[in-house]
Amino acid sequence: MRQPTIIDVARAAGVSVSTVSRVVRDHADVRAETRTLVQEAIEELGYRPSPIARALVSGQSRLLALLVSDIGNPFYPQLAKSVEHEAKRDGYTVVLCNTADRTVETRRYIERLLRQGLDGVIHASVARDENLLLTLLADPRRVVFTNRRPASESVSYVVSDNRAGAVELTRHLLAQGHRRIGFVAGPGYARNAVERLDGFRYAMAEIGSAEPLIAEGGFSAQHGGQAVTAWLAAPSPPTAVIAVNDSIALGVLETLADRRLRVPEDIAVAGFDGVQLAASPLLQLTTVDQHVDQLGRRAVRILRRQLAAPPGAAPIHEVLPTQLLPRRSTAAPVRPDSLASLVKD
Repeated sequence: MRQPTIIDVARAAGVSVSTVSRVVRDHADVRAETRTLVQEAIEELGYRPSPIARALVSGQSRLLALLVSDIGNPFYPQLAKSVEHEAKRDGYTVVLCNTADRTVETRRYIERLLRQGLDGVIHASVARDENLLLTLLADPRRVVFTNRRPASESVSYVVSDNRAGAVELTRHLLAQGHRRIGFVAGPGYARNAVERLDGFRYAMAEIGSAEPLIAEGGFSAQHGGQAVTAWLAAPSPPTAVIAVNDSIALGVLETLADRRLRVPEDIAVAGFDGVQLAASPLLQLTTVDQHVDQLGRRAVRILRRQLAAPPGAAPIHEVLPTQLLPRRSTAAPVRPDSLASLVKD
């Protein structure tokens, strides 16, 4: 017969998997009546922790999860590399979980990894799964958010200053003489996207003659292509485009190349993230560097510190400064009527 699992115990006791895990680990943060329910369920089912679970009891599992939105976005492999490198220094193993921003995927990954003795989570996706994750883990010390700021201030995070970075980038284009600037935004539920859009709007409002154009969408290159295609079909297309991330900027560049429009001579393009690919001589993409490698390293260090902290320890909040990296993809615009004629041709 199948051996009972920690999920079977949780169902029998009417509690969460994380609560069973705390009882197995003899964690002090469990009510006496709840502990009794779990212990009775363990006895009745004959549950025996796996070797990995027993390692968790001794505090030696050293297993971390990294939640990402889309491994096809060049931001995430770069972040994963820095997380894995830093974690390995202390003997941790990192499991990469590609959630596609679906809450059901977050649940599937975390419940499975809890059965294998998961220590903690670095949350780098933009999914609306924050409450679910905190419920499953049952202890805010076991998670650190990066890439985007969480809704709750009771959990730790390390993020870049998205708003300030967007302000600086937009001002850079305005200083080049651009006034009609398109912004390819991300989904409204992603706080990093909202902060970048807010920075763009703030900088554009500083110039009375500036005309912001905003296209809302997702985080993929496809969304960048769709946005710029719609703008180019309009009577007055933008002279510059800012993408909410570098992946979207690549989609913009591909579409412009298909239309035989030159960058930056016909239209300027900029991104946000500072991925290594943006510096390629073939792209020379102006971008805002949010120091991806540093985000990954700091997230691991904060999580490691929290796992050793006592219950009730204060969360750690870090906001890293960004850096504008001007490259060939941005320059002064051509005359407005000139670009319109190029698009029509």
